[in-house]
Amino acid sequence: MLLMCLFVVFMSANAQRIKRDEIDKFTKKRVIETSFKEISGSAFSVRKNIWIAFKKNGDLEYMRIKWRCDDILAVEEGASIMFLDKDGETYEFANSEYTIAERGAGTVGISGTEQPGLNLYVLGDCSVFEDKLMTDIRIQTTDGYVDFKIMELQSKALAKTYKVFKKALDKYK
Repeated sequence: MLLMCLFVVFMSANAQRIKRDEIDKFTKKRVIETSFKEISGSAFSVRKNIWIAFKKNGDLEYMRIKWRCDDILAVEEGASIMFLDKDGETYEFANSEYTIAERGAGTVGISGTEQPGLNLYVLGDCSVFEDKLMTDIRIQTTDGYVDFKIMELQSKALAKTYKVFKKALDKYK
């Protein structure tokens, strides 16, 4: 019971924040990255854990998706990643490069480091997350698509994560 209480406290302390905001010493361009936020799944599910972070590297803005799965999967370059909001509107993003599951690639922290996972870099208009509540995400793999539910609390955390990111972006305009 004590372990469970500590876990709940740890998870609630994992607030949205900027984990990196600096000028790259080689390119002289700004790099901004948020911490990861879980938007689907729980500590007790295996294949339904999805974590998202936002990143800007120079002129390129994208979303990072970590997916802890229980199988070796691949996502093609340009593969569709779609979000559905509470009003039924669809927002489509594209995977930036061919990605195959690797051991530990879909984890954030120590949990699941022995399981296969995907670390995707996704391109699209991330500003849609600022004022929309998302209910679902669909990831197109080479074996077909996989759908995930996003609970309302997680959807609000996703919007808050984007707002933290946008605030850091706006600070330098």
